[in-house]
Amino acid sequence: MKTLGPDEIVPLLDGHVDVRRRPGSLQPLRLPVAELGFYDAFNRWVASCATACRLRLRTGSTSISLSGAQRLLDQSVGGERRGAYDLFVDGAFHGRAWAEGGATIDLANGAIVGDEAFNLTFTGLPEGEKTLELWLPQTATVSITGLGLDDDAHALPAPDGRPRILFHGSSITHCMEAEGASAGWPAVASALAGVDHQNLGWAGSCLLSGQAARIIRDARADAIVLKLGINVHAEGQLKERPFLDSAHAMISIIREKHPATPILIVSPIYSPGREDESPGGGPSLVRMRQLLQDVVAARIAAGDGQIRYLDGLTLFGAADAHLLPDDLHPNTEGYRLMGERFHALMLSGQDPLVRPRTAP
Repeated sequence: MKTLGPDEIVPLLDGHVDVRRRPGSLQPLRLPVAELGFYDAFNRWVASCATACRLRLRTGSTSISLSGAQRLLDQSVGGERRGAYDLFVDGAFHGRAWAEGGATIDLANGAIVGDEAFNLTFTGLPEGEKTLELWLPQTATVSITGLGLDDDAHALPAPDGRPRILFHGSSITHCMEAEGASAGWPAVASALAGVDHQNLGWAGSCLLSGQAARIIRDARADAIVLKLGINVHAEGQLKERPFLDSAHAMISIIREKHPATPILIVSPIYSPGREDESPGGGPSLVRMRQLLQDVVAARIAAGDGQIRYLDGLTLFGAADAHLLPDDLHPNTEGYRLMGERFHALMLSGQDPLVRPRTAP
């Protein structure tokens, strides 16, 4: 088996915002490296988790391996194990595996437990030329030192030319609770629609911020989905007036470089015990849904014909509460259900957000 180094691996990366380079390794990030100091420690960490970051390559290799350093938040819920790597062959799911080695993060004190070094190998892949897509775990930071292939195999970049949907939101968009890297609802919905996606879900850190808006503004996207509200509900972080202002400001910043890109604003899904609660005097979830609907209505009235609103309860409502093991985050089944519903509501029918490109 031959091993590709960081310089050869960089062109194979997809789904990231930037790459942090260290001697002998590279780390895909979901925020700009030069702006790491602009974010608090928690936001830096969740945006460094490799959600929807993947390696895409054309190769004839019958095996693929990955080595590097991994820090995993291994908080399994309801018997579901997290931190998987998912492998697709020519667009079809091939297998799911967990790394050998790697450190875990102790949430109680933030300590790193164990040796960060890890290895991962998939063998028995089909013969012949194919496109491999290896998804990194959404619950871990991953620094890559090597990519292993058969001795006689090449590795060519395989850019994903399909329309891209960019998703931004909270932990419920980050989907740490899903068992597999490709099992979050944005991934499920995009796969059903046959489109590409980028996931900028930042657990606990979707604050309707200008920083996030700038990243989205500067990104390639054929449609943009902003799932807003739940992270500023706790402690009433945004009262009603700044909530409205922040939502409008975020959209305005994005519109600077995406003047006609379809934007979908999604309000919070159902959350037991939080629906009518107004902590710190901030808006309840019920009120947030109305406020976000009002934001979209105001933009439409001002002439924006490419913005829509989707009530989060249509994706996940009170009848689905049994799929919330912690009364906040869906499990893998819940995320799959959200993805299927999002596909049915927004990515199919007569007026989808985006359409797959027709082959020439």
